[in-house]
Amino acid sequence: MYTGGVLSMLLSAGPVAKAVVLILLCFSIFSWTIIFFKLRQYSKTEKDGERFIKTIREADSFKKMVSIYRGGSDNAFYRLFFTAYKELSSIKSENPGISKDYFNRLENILKITISEETERLERRLSFLATTANTAPFIGLFGTVWGIMDAFREIGIRGTTSLAVVAPGISEALIATAIGLATAIPAVLAYNYFLGRLKGIISKMENASIYILNSIEK
Repeated sequence: MYTGGVLSMLLSAGPVAKAVVLILLCFSIFSWTIIFFKLRQYSKTEKDGERFIKTIREADSFKKMVSIYRGGSDNAFYRLFFTAYKELSSIKSENPGISKDYFNRLENILKITISEETERLERRLSFLATTANTAPFIGLFGTVWGIMDAFREIGIRGTTSLAVVAPGISEALIATAIGLATAIPAVLAYNYFLGRLKGIISKMENASIYILNSIEK
């Protein structure tokens, strides 16, 4: 019964209120799509990181790691490892011995790769932040517009009867409610994913240290 009441109010709302609700629904759909995508992406990356660190800890040498990961799947830690492998091959082709300068060069390449992977993992998170910041204001705009319509209706009818005022006010407040319903999951998800991203970055930094130690051996 309540749902039907809300739907009927939305259908009877003015064009501005309908446009506001439509915009908020689009924001909500995109936000939830990103949330589910990031949950899957981050879970997979975390598992790949744990598997990689466990493997490199157990490996006796860098060559053994190469043989293990040669047929590995495409993920952030895989790309980190093979970036080091390609750079090491390039360095050895230039100079059979690895001096401190070459070792620093390898370390810098790994830092750049971590930065690139971090940027890849951060993609689309900005939309969640945008939704969290703008959705309440979009809803508030719809509410303000609806209240203006309600007062205009009072002026036309020349009465402040609750029967006249209540429908317009209730229609106006729906926009704010939808705005909050859109923003709250977005801000919670954004903060949650930032926390998980920090953990993934920490794993990549640890992995790069393991790689460098393995090469140094």
